[in-house]
Amino acid sequence: MALALVAAVHIYAQDEAGHSTSQQVELFCGADLNYADVNFARLYNLLINLTPGVKWHLGDDWLIAANAWVPLINDGYDSRYHMARLNTAVLSKELHFENARQHAKISVGLFSRERWGADVKWMMPVNDWLLLNAQAGLTKHWALGFDMYGNSETDFDGKLTATAIAGANFYLTPWNTEFRLSGGRYINEDYGAQLEVMRHFKYCTITAFAQLHERGNTRYSNHTEAGGFKVVMMLPPYRKSTKKLVVRPASNFRLTYIAQSDGISMRMYNTDPEENERQLPMRIGWGTGTMKGGVR
Repeated sequence: MALALVAAVHIYAQDEAGHSTSQQVELFCGADLNYADVNFARLYNLLINLTPGVKWHLGDDWLIAANAWVPLINDGYDSRYHMARLNTAVLSKELHFENARQHAKISVGLFSRERWGADVKWMMPVNDWLLLNAQAGLTKHWALGFDMYGNSETDFDGKLTATAIAGANFYLTPWNTEFRLSGGRYINEDYGAQLEVMRHFKYCTITAFAQLHERGNTRYSNHTEAGGFKVVMMLPPYRKSTKKLVVRPASNFRLTYIAQSDGISMRMYNTDPEENERQLPMRIGWGTGTMKGGVR
């Protein structure tokens, strides 16, 4: 189970299509909570981090984003998570070809889940109820961390891994209900498929999901199936401000619960510190992108 909370400061401007046209700086800090019940020797493992970071919108849909993890509580997780760690440092660019209904986002840098490299996301809204999407990346392992006792970790080695995921989203507008079907190759070189059923409310999304993947064969689980639920709650203010400096709370609150997870299967990195399941990774007027609480 994981929960995330992020707060920010920003300056922002958009064109009529909703794409950034001027510079914006966001300074944010929130909390990341990780909870695991994986063995009989202890009741739970608990890890809580502060998540300070920055986003710098350079205009023309260019973005520099970075954030770190500063540990507050580590009860049961590996000792390396006692260290303050860089989580993301990414340069990205969105490309929008409105007439062809093609949208792409190219990202390079240090991604979450300790992966660095390059990533491309593609989306095509076919109509009001169907959106096709794909994601592909080439990444390696990385890690940067230090603590106040002189301990540190620096690692940019590892095998180059190719990931590729494709899927389709189906949106039933009268009921604000969405179905997502996706599958592909993930960062641990495993293959899997996932079905998500999402109910969108004005500022909240509740999701039930099921996964089918290769046998993980870890000491925690050797199941090939997993499932659970997700909750994404958007937090106020819900509208972008035209002021040059705006202080706001977290953009969203996320909770994910996975039953019978082996801890390694179907894992994928994020290329944005505030990435979540409710919002599309690009500013597209489709699905929740048309709702008042869909995007900031």
